[in-house]
Amino acid sequence: MVTAFLGAAVAGVALFLPTTFAWTSQSDPYQIASLINSVPRGATIGVVVAVTVAVLITTFARPVVGWVVAFGGALGMYVNHFAGRDVSSADLLTTQNYIDAVCGGILLGALGAAALRRPASAIGYVLGATSFFVFGDLADLLDLPDQDPWSVLETPPFWMIGLTVVLLFVAIARNRDRTGPESDSTVPIDLPITPILAAIVLGMIVLAATEWLAAQYNNVSAPGDNRLEIAIAVAATISAALIAAMLLPGRDGIGVLLAVSLVATADALGYAPRPWWSVFVVIALTALGLFAGLRAPSPFLALLALMGVTVFAWVDAHGDGTVYYSVATVLLALTAGFCGGAARPHYGPSAVLALGAIYLPSIVTALPVENETWPPRDNMAHATTPGRVALMIVFGCTIALLLLYRLRPRAYRKPAPPAQRDEVADI
Repeated sequence: MVTAFLGAAVAGVALFLPTTFAWTSQSDPYQIASLINSVPRGATIGVVVAVTVAVLITTFARPVVGWVVAFGGALGMYVNHFAGRDVSSADLLTTQNYIDAVCGGILLGALGAAALRRPASAIGYVLGATSFFVFGDLADLLDLPDQDPWSVLETPPFWMIGLTVVLLFVAIARNRDRTGPESDSTVPIDLPITPILAAIVLGMIVLAATEWLAAQYNNVSAPGDNRLEIAIAVAATISAALIAAMLLPGRDGIGVLLAVSLVATADALGYAPRPWWSVFVVIALTALGLFAGLRAPSPFLALLALMGVTVFAWVDAHGDGTVYYSVATVLLALTAGFCGGAARPHYGPSAVLALGAIYLPSIVTALPVENETWPPRDNMAHATTPGRVALMIVFGCTIALLLLYRLRPRAYRKPAPPAQRDEVADI
């Protein structure tokens, strides 16, 4: 459970934050901007890689192979960060960020294929991914200096990656003799390609909508009405989530719809530096929400809770104090955990896609909000716009969930007929 938790957290941070090193202070603003802009694309690549790896391991390999491949992904991340310590050229920042995203995707997918087979490790895996998504800003936890925003330490932390490598090596030793169900070698196995297609469709459309909406604001110098562009981006996001959900088997697409709604809600609330000790509070609250979701799995209740959080972000859009961010963190942690428990996909790669989707970009982040975007520009979004856009996305995903339930009715298992026995009854 600890290995799954820490591995999922490291993979999530690799997809969520740019790979940065102590020598980043030597970079100019253009190089830093290039690095930051590569994060959404790197996250999209990482999610596709994660789902592909999970499908391959689940279909063709024994359970221990998942731990071995996860170890390889973590080791690749460790080597990438170790090499970054000795490289003085800031031009390699973007390349190393993509390498980190690919390694993080391998770690996330392989670990999911291995950990989701057992309840304890599955809980650790889901909790690690969701809790660090909620925590978001790791500036204070990683001791990043406040005075110089360009002088940052490495993310994910070097010690955390090293500890993950060690724990995964131990997991390989513990699971090397365990065998799972293996298919008959004489029967050809078809690769289930639809989860991979779902990851590609979701990632590419959401990324394209996010970059397109950002470009609409950047290309207009005067204040304007961008409601049409926002509506198009919202429709594209909801459509991508619905298509991806329908590509997954059964009702596994519930997790994707919850993830897309959760990302929009989190971005509407915004992120702020939090003290290092608050990570334990976030983990505890997320675990509480996860436990509630497992005990009473209701996707509609999860979406209703997300609607409430988006309304809070909309009404209190100008909140910028400790109380606002404390309440926002509590609400987000509880709802994120509940979403993780309410999704309950039956196919491992579907769960990997749902958890990976929370690290994808959102059109809410493309909105240049007043008093929050630097440098300021003439064409800015009102402070209440992120909350309203997030509410539209959550409402659209609720409609998509109704369609999913309508088109994918629950399959009830019929009791197996009694086995016929070639015996003569005693008379």
